[in-house]
Amino acid sequence: MRPLVVRIITASVALPAVLFLAWRPELRPGFTLLVSVLVAVGLYEYYAIVRARAISPETIGGIIGGTAVALSGHFNDPALTGLFLYAGCLMVSVLHIVRGQHSVAGLASSVFGVFYVGWLGGHLTLLHSEPGQGAGLVSLLLVAVILTDTGAYLIGSLAGRHKMAPKVSPNKTWEGAVGGFLLALAGMFVMYHITSAAAPNLLPDWRMSDYLRAGVLISLAAQAGDLAESCLKRDAGVKDSGGLFPGHGGVLDRCDGFLFAAPMLYYVYSV
Repeated sequence: MRPLVVRIITASVALPAVLFLAWRPELRPGFTLLVSVLVAVGLYEYYAIVRARAISPETIGGIIGGTAVALSGHFNDPALTGLFLYAGCLMVSVLHIVRGQHSVAGLASSVFGVFYVGWLGGHLTLLHSEPGQGAGLVSLLLVAVILTDTGAYLIGSLAGRHKMAPKVSPNKTWEGAVGGFLLALAGMFVMYHITSAAAPNLLPDWRMSDYLRAGVLISLAAQAGDLAESCLKRDAGVKDSGGLFPGHGGVLDRCDGFLFAAPMLYYVYSV
């Protein structure tokens, strides 16, 4: 029970802080700064995983470039964020070559970090920058991803029998995946009724079917993101990406689902 208690305590401290920054309009730069710091730490962890695989990436350039991409989401312009992504990838490529590194794996890993952590993570700031509903969208994302993780952890621990991807993540089961999926849908059901009753202008004006559709897509994306990060760690022989969050591991361990889920919600909302 001790690991679970530690996880709960960490979440009970971190989650209110994130929501406080998200819901105070005057603190919007603070939310962007928080996301950017997490992206920078996540990039550091990612490049550490790459180095554990005996590959030499462009770490400093990748952290700078990826963090700049995440920061650019503050201005609510996906084209600008795309431009920063291009510039970051270009900078990292040039720095990698200038340093005399001629490894295909090193170059690919360096550029991928800017995309994987910087651009995907930048969708959190893009979501938050949506006029009038940014905080609501961030809250919607938090509910769907956290309930997916919670359902998968609890149901997988209690009733998990069939391994989902044993070579990548031996503890993940199909039962846990279904549990996380269903709990996320329950959360979207509640969010719809909160919107109808108390927050009609603060959350998306969607029908219940739209909320459930968003929950399906976010949950699937979050679980794919979890497996993707597990694949990186498994290949490098690393258990946790870091230790910033007690009971959860590093930034990538805690935010891997958000990296895939944030773009999913952003495009569901925008398109």
